[in-house]
Amino acid sequence: MSALSSIKARLEADATLLATATGGIYDLTETGRLGINRTNTPSAFDAAGVIKPCLLLRLRSATPDGVLQDDSGQYQSVREAIEVYFYEDSGYTNIETMRSRVYTLLQATQVAGAFAIRWAGDIRSSIDFDLNASVERSDYSVVTYRSA
Repeated sequence: MSALSSIKARLEADATLLATATGGIYDLTETGRLGINRTNTPSAFDAAGVIKPCLLLRLRSATPDGVLQDDSGQYQSVREAIEVYFYEDSGYTNIETMRSRVYTLLQATQVAGAFAIRWAGDIRSSIDFDLNASVERSDYSVVTYRSA
């Protein structure tokens, strides 16, 4: 199980988060390269086509960090960046609630396929003009490994 799928499973298992994220939790495998949209993720929208509070998870990169290394075993620790996008129709009240809960669920924890998860920053108070929605992003640094 990849760190991204483990993180997604942890978030989807939390009733407190799901109570606010009524539009669901998605990753790019489900949404396609366009992300949240009315065609591929219709449950993220209400009957009038307005986006409900929801999350999108995206794996940005995997970079060797040089902390753990075994050349003969072809083993290398890497740092992956997981982006968590928070959406809602207007304002940031639900986004703040979801962002806070995700921090509680991920910060300084471990999941299958990862050694450690650490918050790495936020991009706040943005607008997704394609969806006409409020959006914010939290980044998490996840220490994983690569082996043969």
